Amino acid sequence: MPKKPAAKKKVVVEDKNATAESSSAETTSTATDTTSTTSTTSTTSTTSTTLDEKKRKTTEPKTATTTSPTTTTMETRARKKAREAFDLISGVKQRQASVFNLLGDQYTGPTEQQLQMIFRLFCNRKGQIGAEELAAVLRSMGKRPLTKRIDKILNECDANRNGTIEMDEFVEYMQKKALEKAKLMGLVPLTNEDSDDSDGDQGGDTDEESDDSKTPKKKAAGAIIKKKKTATTKKDSTKKTKASTTTTSTPQKTLAKQPSFFQPLQKHSSIVQFYTENAGVHTVNNAQVDKYNNPIGVEFDLGVEGAFTSFTILFGIFYTALTPKCEKDLKNKGFNVIQVKTQKEFIEQLPKADIAIIISGKENDSTTTMESFTQSVKDFHESGKGLFLWADNSPWTTHCQAVVTSLFGNGYKVDGNEYAANDLTLAMGPKPQKKTFVSHLITSGIVTLYEGITVSSVKGAFDGPLDVLAESTEGNNVIVISNDKLDGNCGRVVIDCGFTKLMDNYYSAGVERYIKNACVWLLSLDHRFRIGVAAQGTIEKPKEVPLWQYKHGDWLNYDQAASDIVEEAYQDWIKNPYVDIRAVSSGMWQYHVDFRLMKQTNIQHSAHTQRDIKRVLKPAVISKLN
Repeated sequence: MPKKPAAKKKVVVEDKNATAESSSAETTSTATDTTSTTSTTSTTSTTSTTLDEKKRKTTEPKTATTTSPTTTTMETRARKKAREAFDLISGVKQRQASVFNLLGDQYTGPTEQQLQMIFRLFCNRKGQIGAEELAAVLRSMGKRPLTKRIDKILNECDANRNGTIEMDEFVEYMQKKALEKAKLMGLVPLTNEDSDDSDGDQGGDTDEESDDSKTPKKKAAGAIIKKKKTATTKKDSTKKTKASTTTTSTPQKTLAKQPSFFQPLQKHSSIVQFYTENAGVHTVNNAQVDKYNNPIGVEFDLGVEGAFTSFTILFGIFYTALTPKCEKDLKNKGFNVIQVKTQKEFIEQLPKADIAIIISGKENDSTTTMESFTQSVKDFHESGKGLFLWADNSPWTTHCQAVVTSLFGNGYKVDGNEYAANDLTLAMGPKPQKKTFVSHLITSGIVTLYEGITVSSVKGAFDGPLDVLAESTEGNNVIVISNDKLDGNCGRVVIDCGFTKLMDNYYSAGVERYIKNACVWLLSLDHRFRIGVAAQGTIEKPKEVPLWQYKHGDWLNYDQAASDIVEEAYQDWIKNPYVDIRAVSSGMWQYHVDFRLMKQTNIQHSAHTQRDIKRVLKPAVISKLN
């Protein structure tokens, strides 16, 4: 983390001969406000003073008068710049990046572009997210998806009360949080309303994970530290009161708590540590492009350069004449790379890997049976690890076909012999046509992609766990990827039927970025944040867990935290069935739940909304993150 810059000191010029008794509340407030405000009134009032007048003031002796003492706070250059930036933001509602930039190195939260990227990962086709997706967004920011926090954000951002929010609404909410941070740091003035801010206590925007009495919290730079009251004698109290009359008569305004959105991130705790802000974007206005019109620069890749040092890629090169050109590029991303050329070595090294890349040969080697090879790969896949399967024109499809059959059954066939050698371009719609590929995280920063010199294709019914990403020159399914219909514990899969693009001679349009992007996507990081498991390691198989649903048109799931609360009340009702109604608190609402009639009533809502509820058993991956 970059070091925080040292706090800059203010220069305060005071009229020493002025009497304490004539101090006004306005002047006193200005004199004491050295942490969060800049005395713009005082500086403005002196700007019109001429040079001669200034000289006279410094040479003439000062005499006590009946007017209030003058206190002038000299603005530093940084504070003036911050104040002017804030004035601009307040006046014309500039984009949220202005507030984020205002905080500079002190800001540890996601940038506006990163917030937009996180939102894009989980929003629906209409660009909206609901409570479940918002929980994934919060986890991806490294924050706990507390029910009260989700309720508060939805309550503040969901203007039309349809249960969803849009990107601009969410980013604007985060702008508000950045502004609160700026006030705590003393970069912008506090207002009277700020002393009444209760976000930390009621709104659910702080993570209260430690015992405050045992673990003191760090104060933000420039924040006011409240001293604990101690018992004093009457004499001491009188002295303190008398001394304080010359300095203050108005209590200092400060925020109740620092929003936890801006605390430093732990390792592997946020998606912004892995994905660039341009994830899912293909090109940017005014970006420099190569001869294939692909934007130049690692900032347009899916993954952050050097971010993947904890992850290992295992290459099983069963077409032994091939030396992958991409190894250096993957290492630049931080990946550790292992290469083997026999099935036995591959099985032995597989436990070390997070991603397995299999480059098909034309036959099984003699080191193991194909059955033991494919079973090892299947176990690897079902532990949440990624598979990148490469084939080429027949007969170099053997290993790819064996693994596809093992994972997805006999419904998919990898074969064919097409001479391709063309560049594919970005499709305009959600499905590819001949010689195109569709928009996806894998194709981030790519508008042109070489298909390979010779290719096979994947044939089958694509209404299950596989989707077509790209079609070849002749309209065959040359790149296929897994979708969300896979079991939650299973790793992602990419099947590419043109491994000649890995060779030095054909490492052409967009191939380098495509391979790096695919490997980053195969880590399933966004999926892991969605379901609440660690960024690395095995994902346990789904278990049947009770899930509560409510009727609102269709049957909708409670979020996990709320479901757990109702389940606990339900188990209590089973033991004590004489009282049918239980009081349940979830987020910002209080409910009466009648387990005999299976209905819930919102007792806090003005309409006392009543809905049908039911309990179902559903396979789910148990979240390991709060």
